[in-house]
Amino acid sequence: MKPARTALAVLALAVLTLTGCSSRGATDDRTPLARPLTTAEADRAALARFSTYRRGTGDVTMTIPYRGSTVTLTGRVDWRRHLGYAELHSDTTPPARELIQWNASTVASRPQWTGGLPQLPPEDAWQAHRLTPHTSPIDAALLLLLGLGSDRPDNAQLLARSSARWIKEDHVGTTPVTLIAGPGTSGPGTDPNRPGNTRYWIDHEGGLLRFSARAGGETRWMTADLPRHGTAALPSPVPALGGS
Repeated sequence: MKPARTALAVLALAVLTLTGCSSRGATDDRTPLARPLTTAEADRAALARFSTYRRGTGDVTMTIPYRGSTVTLTGRVDWRRHLGYAELHSDTTPPARELIQWNASTVASRPQWTGGLPQLPPEDAWQAHRLTPHTSPIDAALLLLLGLGSDRPDNAQLLARSSARWIKEDHVGTTPVTLIAGPGTSGPGTDPNRPGNTRYWIDHEGGLLRFSARAGGETRWMTADLPRHGTAALPSPVPALGGS
């Protein structure tokens, strides 16, 4: 019988699967004060993705390391419909901007965009392609953003017994949070006590305010901020996306 996995462990495994790399990157992240989760911490961590799902739609800002540069995503995600809408901005020279909408299988983009994120997407000039998370860090990040919502809480007892670790008490803005390292993966040659390549900043009510992920030997992390405030609903998917 295969061991049960928590939802957070599945998301940690997705970091490795989506980017096609090993877990060796985590060995460089020294957390000497890390310890197993208390019961209360496991309870809050178990609510993290469920609390995001209950929000429905939320604003997201994410930085993504990409080929020696940084791509910034600014937009909104609907965790119930598994749909996102955002602007991508690279810090290359010259900088590049594009609008995107995406779901769990496809991303539609409108390149050479200059106007910020409109409330309603333009009707023309969209180009669609299947997501290729194994080869594209940006596509992997898009899927991970959709995966930050779950329609049920995680299993707190399994989480407490996993390799998830408390790292420190922290703040996101002025909000006190607990920084937790997500579980690592299991299998031959892996350390069952070593945290994985995901990090969660969780407030005292179990709300997820920030998420980071790193894969393989990368020294930089992709990081998403999820502020908790009212957010407008996402527009209907553009025809190029093929539905939500």
